[in-house]
Amino acid sequence: MWFPLMLMALAVSLEPFRIGMTVLMLNRPRPALHLLVFLAGGFAMGTAVGVVVLFVLRPALGSAHVTLPTVQIVVGAVVLLNAALIAAGVIGRVNPDGKAGRTLGPLMRRGRQLLDGRSLWAAGAAGLGIALPSVDYLAALALIVASGAAAAVQFGALVTFNVVAFALVELPLLAYLVAPNRTRATLTAFYDRVRAHGRRGFAALLAAIGGVLLAVGVAGL
Repeated sequence: MWFPLMLMALAVSLEPFRIGMTVLMLNRPRPALHLLVFLAGGFAMGTAVGVVVLFVLRPALGSAHVTLPTVQIVVGAVVLLNAALIAAGVIGRVNPDGKAGRTLGPLMRRGRQLLDGRSLWAAGAAGLGIALPSVDYLAALALIVASGAAAAVQFGALVTFNVVAFALVELPLLAYLVAPNRTRATLTAFYDRVRAHGRRGFAALLAAIGGVLLAVGVAGL
């Protein structure tokens, strides 16, 4: 469970929209506080959803008919499909001028409008919104449920997943406290590269993760 789960968390952490929102927070008034509230909102939403799935819906999702290898194969196929759609520009498309496409662009513009002021409520709401259950996150939860591990281990896996998934929020927050200008410039440059060249790289990462999940699942049958 742990290896594929961490691979999926890494992929989530590299989502362009998530990185873009972190850059946006670093360019707000009181950036460290905004970023902290944004992180708290995202972590709270991700953990709450995970707890509900694992410990409230667990009897339905953890039936004897669902095994870890089967879930790994299904999740691997879903991740490969997502990779193909991203590579083809169907989802997560970025235009040649560096602006986000139909799906991402309106969200980013709305995020900028929402965060133009000093309100910490807006930062918290953005964090809650970015952690709403996605296909990738639900697939990760399915892996945890299908592992059959003890409840404490599953909760630990949930928390660890979220820590890794928010790494590019947590690390910039810590770095900003030490070197604010350098952190802002470095992350902004990284985000610009992701917008300009990151779609195929992100798709390749997802394809590799999907392939690993499929291979591990088939080997476990």
